[in-house]
Formats: sequence, structure tokens, C-alpha cells
Amino acid sequence: MSSMIDSINAFGREDFFTYGLFNSILMILLFLGIAYILRRMIQRYVKRKQFSNEAFIMRMVRIVIYTLASYACLSLFKPFDSILGKLWGSAGILAVVFGLAAQESLGNMVNGILISTFKPFHIGDLVKVDNGEYEGYVVDISLRHTVIQTYENTRIIIPNSVMNKAVLENISLSSSNANFLFLQISYESDLDKAMQIIREEAEKHPHYMDIRNAEEIAADMPNIVIRVIDFMDSGIQLRATIPSRSKAEGFAMLSDLRIAIKKRFDAEGIEFPYPHRTIVYKKEEA
Repeated sequence: MSSMIDSINAFGREDFFTYGLFNSILMILLFLGIAYILRRMIQRYVKRKQFSNEAFIMRMVRIVIYTLASYACLSLFKPFDSILGKLWGSAGILAVVFGLAAQESLGNMVNGILISTFKPFHIGDLVKVDNGEYEGYVVDISLRHTVIQTYENTRIIIPNSVMNKAVLENISLSSSNANFLFLQISYESDLDKAMQIIREEAEKHPHYMDIRNAEEIAADMPNIVIRVIDFMDSGIQLRATIPSRSKAEGFAMLSDLRIAIKKRFDAEGIEFPYPHRTIVYKKEEA
């Protein structure tokens, strides 16, 4: 049996196979098996960690693993040995050139992987970046950048290299929940008075929560943020951000506030708009 294996193994040893036919086949199967097991282990780890860019990460993992496995398999064949050595040297030079040219992009990708790994924030979280320079909800996390939707409904694209170095406050990790109250008032109504009524009614509600820190309270920063977000056909569109302890309490609070604010608006002359249409009749001359 051993003599048969030796004779098979000797086939092509001098001209084609570095370690003989039989040994080369075994080593190829070993390399491919290791590549498959390694890919499966990494895939299970990525699924368990619930990375937001799972498909992209696994695509990169497959490319790297099977490229290395292919290189290892081809190195068993003598005709490819010298070619692979030259390609490896050229690849090293190209890698240095590419790394210098794409330093910023690679930095963003590395920071994107760090963000996906340590998860300082998730999609849907309300965050403040660099002490409120940027503030809004995280709507997308890629390996290159993070997208934040502001209260004004604009989207800010921040490179992950900036995001990973920034002073970040994840408001969603606190024991509070931000609730949006949308209202329209007529153009004839007093805008400042309407905003004051909204704040007063919200602050009286038992589910309302003050999430300001000591510095923000000392600076008299508002806890309830009211924005004019659009000028509609019939009136002014307002959006109030009102914190509560939970989503369930926030839902109940918004329902109560709509009733309370409607009563206050009626009492103090603030009008809700409704579509108006002016019809002009032209009298025909006899």
C-alpha cells in the first residue's frame, strides 16, 4: 500500500508538483477545509453580534479567505511558484501605493468596523455629536459613514473617522424617549403664544420628563424643542419634541396633549387651519 502511495506521490514531483501528487491533493483539501471552517466560524460570530453591515463584512471575509486559500493551493504547483513570488512582491508595492492613496477611505472603513463592533449607537438612536453641533436620529450606518436625520428633517452624512473621535451623547441610552407632536396653526394666529401654550401644557403632564443636565439647565436651554418645519397651504407646521420615560407613556402623553392644547387654543384665540377656497363669480354683461 505504501509503495503504491509513493509511486502515485512521485508522479510529477520533479516537474509539476512540489510535494508530489498525493500529498498535494491532501494539502489542497486541507486548505479548502480550513477556509470553509474559518468562514463559517466568522459568519456565526457576525450573526451573533448583529452587525449592521453583515452582508458587506461577509463578502470581504470570503474574498480574503478564499484568496489566501487559492494562493496556498497554487503554491503547491512548481510552474506557479516563481510567478506567485513575483505577484506577491508586486502586490506588496501596489498595496503600499493604494494604502497611501486611500488612507482616508480606509480609515473610515476601519472606524466603521469599530462602530459596528462596539456599537456606541444603533439605527434609530437619538444622538448629540460634539456637544450638540449635530443632533438627530441615526438612520444609516455604513462602513464609510453614519447618516443622522436632524429635527429639521435634513440628513447629515458624517465620516466614521469623525464619528469615532467625536464626543457623542446617546440620548436613547438614557431612561427617556423623545416624542414628536405635530401641529398646524393658521397664519393669522400668534406663533409665539402658540409655542408657549404647547410648552406649558407639556410641562404639566405627569409623563413629561426633563432630560437636561445641570449645565443645560443653568444655560436655560429648553427641554421641549419646538420647530417651524414647513409653511403649508393653510397654515404653519410645527413639531414639538417632548421627552417621556417610555414609548408607551409618550403615546398616552401625546394623546392627552392634543386634547389639552386644543382647549387652550380655543380659549386663547389660536386657530387650527383648514382649507379655504375663494370663488369669484364674474357677472356676464347683457
